Amino acid sequence: MTRTIGLSALTEIGTLTLTSSAEAIEAMCALTQRLSGVDITVVSEVTRDGRYVFRGIEQSFAAPFERDSEIPWEWSLCSRVHAGESPATVPETRDVPALWASWLRLKAGLGVDWDVRAFCTRDVRLPDGSLFGTVCLHHREPRVFEPDEEALLGVITVLLGQEIWRERAAGRLEETIGALDESLRERIDLAEELRHELRAPLPRIDGYPEAMLDGVVARDDEHVVLVRREATRAQRLLDGLVDLVRLEARLDDDLPAEPAEASEVAADIQARLLPLATAAGVKLRLDAVPARVGISRRRLEQLWVNLVRNALRAVSDEAGTEIVIFVRLRDGIVEVGVEDDGPGLDDGELGLVFDRFYRGTSGREAGEGSGLGLTVARRIIEAAGGTIAAESAGGRGLRVTGCVPAADAVAGGPHATLEAHDRIGS
Repeated sequence: MTRTIGLSALTEIGTLTLTSSAEAIEAMCALTQRLSGVDITVVSEVTRDGRYVFRGIEQSFAAPFERDSEIPWEWSLCSRVHAGESPATVPETRDVPALWASWLRLKAGLGVDWDVRAFCTRDVRLPDGSLFGTVCLHHREPRVFEPDEEALLGVITVLLGQEIWRERAAGRLEETIGALDESLRERIDLAEELRHELRAPLPRIDGYPEAMLDGVVARDDEHVVLVRREATRAQRLLDGLVDLVRLEARLDDDLPAEPAEASEVAADIQARLLPLATAAGVKLRLDAVPARVGISRRRLEQLWVNLVRNALRAVSDEAGTEIVIFVRLRDGIVEVGVEDDGPGLDDGELGLVFDRFYRGTSGREAGEGSGLGLTVARRIIEAAGGTIAAESAGGRGLRVTGCVPAADAVAGGPHATLEAHDRIGS
């Protein structure tokens, strides 16, 4: 029997009042089901991780399906169409061996006692051409799909693609506006914090020369050295702030980061900072295994310089004797960092060390450090897709460890990278 949907039925789509893509999917499922009279209508999403999720479903009989249930993508009948093993419209599934075999496997997995004997599917694509999922018609008896039914399916897939795109674009726009607002607040906070931090060195830089010119204090080397030290501190503060802003704004993303051999960089940093550590009476030791990381050599050097300088302040005044620069491997994850045997930090300070402008007790007492070193280190590690943490090293001292995927894992493709990121989070 010929079924005619007609333009008058199609105009019903235009009368629907929808506020979300979920409502659109539900309405289109119900409309298609009613107009075509098939046994099951499904709108499914094909996810990036290979799942086939039923986002909308209408059925004329009791079947073991419900909204948001899922099967592996390769189990779906649609996947056989995408594989080129079946046409998109099949009046009798037994006539297409690959499609029928796929249904029998799915039937066994579902544990049902009926068959899909007729099948028609169309892709739901977003305006950029990317695949969201499918709209599928299933019938338990052989069935011819009329041209107007296929036309209806084509109209619905276009409308759904546009609605899903609109909703996602609106969500991205809202997130962008929120991020811009947050960025503005952060810049205001940063300016206030910077003004607060510069209140210490700038008055000394300005005040001591003025006092020397007025004859209030002596024009001697001691006061000149003090002014120079405060000027250096202010310069480091500004340099660190520029680095932090570049990292937070992801300005380095435009520069290709050639993977660096972490153990070689660690050895260079040890050699470079060894005289500084020796002068402070501290042993600077290297514990590194060969491993490549997806961080540029310049940023990796900056990471270790910040961590070693931070450790040197902590172990000064005979509070500790050793600092270790390390590169270690754990389940395909590269651990890069520094540990010392200094006085360490209490639990309250451990939760603050990566905060902007935070300086530990040793830094505050010595009046040294910008409070940006560990913040910059965190941004470097996070930009490489890793995590960083500070912990007590054996009940004493401090260990700062950045965990990043090995460069070889990243080169292995998105699945290897995803597995590496999962290990980092575990």
